[in-house]
Amino acid sequence: MVTRRIRLSLIAVVVAAAVASVVFADLGAGTKAPNFSLPTIDGKTFTLSSCFARPAKVVLLDIWATWCPPCRAEIPFLIELQKKLKGKDVLIVGVSVDEQKSDVVDFVKRQGINYTVAHDSRGQKIGQLYQVRGIPATYVIDRKGIIRYAHSGFPRDPESGKEKAAQMEREINTLLAQK
Repeated sequence: MVTRRIRLSLIAVVVAAAVASVVFADLGAGTKAPNFSLPTIDGKTFTLSSCFARPAKVVLLDIWATWCPPCRAEIPFLIELQKKLKGKDVLIVGVSVDEQKSDVVDFVKRQGINYTVAHDSRGQKIGQLYQVRGIPATYVIDRKGIIRYAHSGFPRDPESGKEKAAQMEREINTLLAQK
């Protein structure tokens, strides 16, 4: 009886993992990025689809939170990436899933974040659309709105972080080179 329950439990776990991996794969490379509109911390509205109108931009979409250590490790690299790519057809957008907008506003000021930051309390909108299971979740989206690269997590070690940021920069430059 106990062996049967264990066996059934294992089967249920395997099936759930398979279904979850299929769902996650839906937002992998080649998938159309789900459109969304969210308020930015400066009182405007950010709409993803507007990035793909002329002149179309490559978008690095980063879903994060102020309380998340890997997210906090990634932010300085995104700030530097924004500086490097200034003047190119690239938009870096961070979507904070913190509960309180005031926490995000204070954090952005303290960190000197120089890219667009939108707020989605507890990820109610973006979490479902992008099927986020962990943060940071980072997507590099081409000028046609297709996800070309998806990253989950970010290393806390500065050297590994440099490598990960360089990889994202290469991905963006690859898409910028395509016309």
